Amino acid sequence: MKRIKLIVTGSLVIVFLLTACNLSALTATKAPDENAINTSVAQTLEAVGNGNGGDAATRTPQSDNQPTITPQPLDTVAPLPTSTFTATPTEDNCNHAKFVSDVTVEDGSIFAPNTDFVKTWRFTNLGTCTWNTNYAIVFSGGDQMGAPVATNLTGNVPPGATVDISVSMKAPASDGDYAGNFMLRSDTGIVFGTGASQMAPVYVSIEVFTFQIIPGLQFGGLLPFFPLETLVYDFGANYCIGNWRNATDPGYLACPGNNTDASGFVIRVDSPKLQDGNTISGVGLLTHPQWIDGGSISGTFPLLTVENGMRFKATLGCGFGGAACNVHFFLRYRIEGGALQTVNQWDIAYAGAPLTINEDLSALVGKNVNFMLQVTTNGSSAQDWAIWVNPRIVK
Repeated sequence: MKRIKLIVTGSLVIVFLLTACNLSALTATKAPDENAINTSVAQTLEAVGNGNGGDAATRTPQSDNQPTITPQPLDTVAPLPTSTFTATPTEDNCNHAKFVSDVTVEDGSIFAPNTDFVKTWRFTNLGTCTWNTNYAIVFSGGDQMGAPVATNLTGNVPPGATVDISVSMKAPASDGDYAGNFMLRSDTGIVFGTGASQMAPVYVSIEVFTFQIIPGLQFGGLLPFFPLETLVYDFGANYCIGNWRNATDPGYLACPGNNTDASGFVIRVDSPKLQDGNTISGVGLLTHPQWIDGGSISGTFPLLTVENGMRFKATLGCGFGGAACNVHFFLRYRIEGGALQTVNQWDIAYAGAPLTINEDLSALVGKNVNFMLQVTTNGSSAQDWAIWVNPRIVK
């Protein structure tokens, strides 16, 4: 036994010495065999691949193992997993516009059918980029009224400058109220608007009216017959241009709304029937406050410059059948984004009669005003079907 151990030990020593000599010689004289290395790597990868499922053509695609995504309701925001990275939006300071005023064709202007006209808006470039002649004003929705899809600017507008932008249009052939929205488009194709969101459109709003001709008793000719009042702004025809909300953050409401929405809603009701059982011809705005005690709903409309002789007219009432209706109507306003103020307030209950109002706006002459139509509950919100019939500004 001792001799066998001794022979084995001696053999191990000899193998160790030979290996050390060969490693030393390899290090000093032999360069790496790249082909051998590549062959070894390829064989290793093939072995790993075969160990994880065999040939690639027979493997199950990764996408087959993805979880099924269930669409969420529009009013539900699903929480993000804690591992999800959320990018922070970057504000576009390059393209930013401010609407200054309507230069031509005030809201509610009356035209005969098929009349050509030019609508001009005044903007200020609040961004950091110069608007060049590849910028354009583009049609974005509503009634197009013969306007081009895009009208390019006629000159450069540097940051801070104010410019008038015009679009050629044509009144439709049929009588009625028409409104079209327009946005700005950059030379890189970015569409932008005005306001804090930089996405509020500007618009044109007109009424087409066929002027009647009657015999002139004293002049021996034909005289045009004009309406007794000139419509300046029709809130009913343009109700979805208004910004509707309740008093709960964030509060914004869809327009038109859904008459089962507990957040409150606004919908159009033509020729509405009021609490006294009478039907009134025209456009009714059914505005139901949020369904809570003390609930509210309000619609804020674009800037309007008040002129001499302008008045606000409407008929206020509760929808027929809503016996629990008891609300406060308000006509309110802001002067160029200032504090919210009230023109007047009217209390309407189902037990009472509808109310026709004719409110003088002379205290606001010369001011640029955002008017607001607001309704609040008087206690419970049950059946508070508050209706503004033909709300309008005339002169």
